[in-house]
Amino acid sequence: MTRLFYTSIFVLLQRAASFSVSSSNSGIGAARPTSSSSRVLTTTTHRGNARFASVATQDNEVLLDVDEQVSPSSTRTESEVRAVNGAIHDNSTGLAVQKNENAPSAPASIRRSAKSEMEQLAIDIRALYQDLELGGGSIRRNMKGLSFTYVAPAASESQTSHGSNNLIGAWRSQTPLTYGVDADWPLTHKQITEKRAKLSHSPNPPPLVVYLPGLDGFGISATNQFDDLSSTFELWRMTVDKGNLQLTFAELMTSVVKFIDDATKSCDTPREVIIIGESFGGLLACAVAMALKASAKYNLTLKGMALVNPATSFDETNWEQFVPLLTSLRYLETQEEIFDDRGNFRISDVARRLPTPYSVLGGISLAATVPSQKQLSSIMEFIFRSAINDTPQNALSVSSDGFRILAEYLPAATVEHRVLKWLPVGTSVVNSPQRLSNLDVPTLVIAGNDDNMLPTKDEANRLAKLLPDCVKMDILGSGHFVLDSVNLTDVLLDSHIDPLDLRQNSSYDPITGWTLPPRDIVDRVIQKRVEPQRKRASPVFFSTDSITGKRRRGLSLVPSNSNGPILFVGNHQLFGQDLGMIVSQLIEERNIVVRGLMHPIAADGFTATIPGESSVRTQKRKWEFNEDSPLDPDLFPMFGAVKVNPRNFYRLLQTGQAALLFPGGVREALHGKNEDYQVFWPDKTDFVRVAAKFNATIVPLAAIGAADSVDIILDAPELLQLPFGVGENLANFSKNATSARYDTADSDELFIPPLALPKPFSARHYFLFGRAFDTSNLDPKDKDSCQKMYRDIEKELKGDIDALLKARNNDPYAMYGVRRTAFQRLFGKEPPTFPLESLQPSRIE
Repeated sequence: MTRLFYTSIFVLLQRAASFSVSSSNSGIGAARPTSSSSRVLTTTTHRGNARFASVATQDNEVLLDVDEQVSPSSTRTESEVRAVNGAIHDNSTGLAVQKNENAPSAPASIRRSAKSEMEQLAIDIRALYQDLELGGGSIRRNMKGLSFTYVAPAASESQTSHGSNNLIGAWRSQTPLTYGVDADWPLTHKQITEKRAKLSHSPNPPPLVVYLPGLDGFGISATNQFDDLSSTFELWRMTVDKGNLQLTFAELMTSVVKFIDDATKSCDTPREVIIIGESFGGLLACAVAMALKASAKYNLTLKGMALVNPATSFDETNWEQFVPLLTSLRYLETQEEIFDDRGNFRISDVARRLPTPYSVLGGISLAATVPSQKQLSSIMEFIFRSAINDTPQNALSVSSDGFRILAEYLPAATVEHRVLKWLPVGTSVVNSPQRLSNLDVPTLVIAGNDDNMLPTKDEANRLAKLLPDCVKMDILGSGHFVLDSVNLTDVLLDSHIDPLDLRQNSSYDPITGWTLPPRDIVDRVIQKRVEPQRKRASPVFFSTDSITGKRRRGLSLVPSNSNGPILFVGNHQLFGQDLGMIVSQLIEERNIVVRGLMHPIAADGFTATIPGESSVRTQKRKWEFNEDSPLDPDLFPMFGAVKVNPRNFYRLLQTGQAALLFPGGVREALHGKNEDYQVFWPDKTDFVRVAAKFNATIVPLAAIGAADSVDIILDAPELLQLPFGVGENLANFSKNATSARYDTADSDELFIPPLALPKPFSARHYFLFGRAFDTSNLDPKDKDSCQKMYRDIEKELKGDIDALLKARNNDPYAMYGVRRTAFQRLFGKEPPTFPLESLQPSRIE
């Protein structure tokens, strides 16, 4: 279903508060600098009923009737050729697309006057659609019922919007030189390809990217992506005639295939092509890819597809039943008074009219399905602010005008035709499991997890399982208007599609290539994730003097890895819920970046693969984490955790890093009743021998508090005995869960979390870093010596746990969460703990 009305409103409302344009810095309507020897101005004007592309050079001006089908191979003049070359930006000559500052087609958004925000909003909306429909590119190819527009790269970095603003962008300052279907397009494409290769200083041009819009046919939700995409790729965007009621899905697909064929057939080597499809465009992209892959005659390599909230799930919705009811409201309108004899919308005649029933109900329907909660809040904030600063009469008039945008740019008949004639046919063609499983094209599905218009979250999983080479990217907190939340260029470059072949020449090593996120990201994660834990658990940290065995509050006695690798080994608390507090405290207090060794289940996002079931590959945006979820497994690798295995452990110490290991693993983290704070270490001494090989320092880490914060109702053995197949299903899950130990079969490790209920208030958490063990004088080949140190470390850990359990009896706030909370609110700080003397020193032998 189209999202034209509401997305257009959102685009402008979202940015209206900060939107300030001047011709000197916005790139809209301002002529770009050209060389002194050659200056090309390309504008569009109207004379009578005809449109002309005016190409002005130093020598003369050529008027091309762009409604007439002109073959550049037969009638193109030298000035025309120069204009085409000028439309393809070339840094070496200074040629770039220009726009006449006095041209009537200049965006209305730059001609500001003393208008209210809402009045200016209506002007900006129509200006944006005018640029999408008639401008917004340097060369346009008209085809039956649609057109393709080439978006030239920005002439300068300052004119690029960088995916942040739909209103300000270099693409809007371009006025296309338009040709009809009879033009020599292979030749034109070859010229563009050569220019782009020269611009990129490469023998090969960048990939050809074709953007296919949603059902609105304009692609307004992607306008903030055009500048970055055009700077990196050869970008062509498709626009569909809003008044065409004859175009079929098959004709639409055939036209896209023909366009791509023409754009690539003249290349000396197969041209790399990437198709980006949004919403309905995602469905169309799949059909086009199937057609291109079905024949070997095309001179191209389908490099990849990016499907943004694809409408391949249309057959799982009720839009096919709802849309006819919505569009039937047009029969309540007086069509002949609204449209002229050519089918054009009479803006002047209806400017004083109330909005039509179709536009009002359509706008309300889209308002309920398009935006995410965050986007809707931003919109409502702008509306309320504008309502306060505007008169009720003017606000009502402008609001009515806003509703009429739907009828103006996507009439009811057009909606009905596209929903009933395009989407059912497209889904029946594309959604064949056999066809999808044979579509061997690198595909990235970008899914707004809060999409209310389509079941995108489930559809992304379905496509990721069916398509042979598909990765999904969930955009948390985003709805159908997902491109407002991502930079599509960066996403493509980071994806497995690898459009510029960057990964072929480089390989990422998670051991040596990983870096801590930027400080602002670290602070945000700590603020969102760790601080709530700290308020509940009031953690207290202690460290130990390795010579005297005395304890000290804080981590000042914890050795760093500046002089060699360091290995922290600890008891795994219930559910491992204290990891964030440990890692963040080491970063904040000692600037020690510790690398965790995580269970394979955690590395895979806490999912177990059922035999015979396809796995789902995922991609995440860099430094992204789910602020609203209490459990986000992506935080583990973001903060340096790697899957626990001998190779990763070996290389962490080999490269002199700090590692965090819980030898007790799942057995401790998912312990049962009456097993609080027990240590279940294996008999093998592997971690000591590897540490000794690299002269690492080993520091035991004792922790208590988690087990006292919950009541275990049923532990793993009891859960396995549950009737009605529950116990059997849990056993099958555990059997298929990958074991953390390389020498243990998957079926031998019991990965079943106990059923536990959290207590109203958490018990206080205590952490004690014990005395350090130096392995520099330990021979890793001496099994007896390694065994002795292993047992000494285990004994130290158990002793430290006992010391904490005894000392906390002297802490009046240890088990009383209400008392701790009252102290926090009253004094704004954490309550005191037991006297340091209560903590028994380490026994130095």
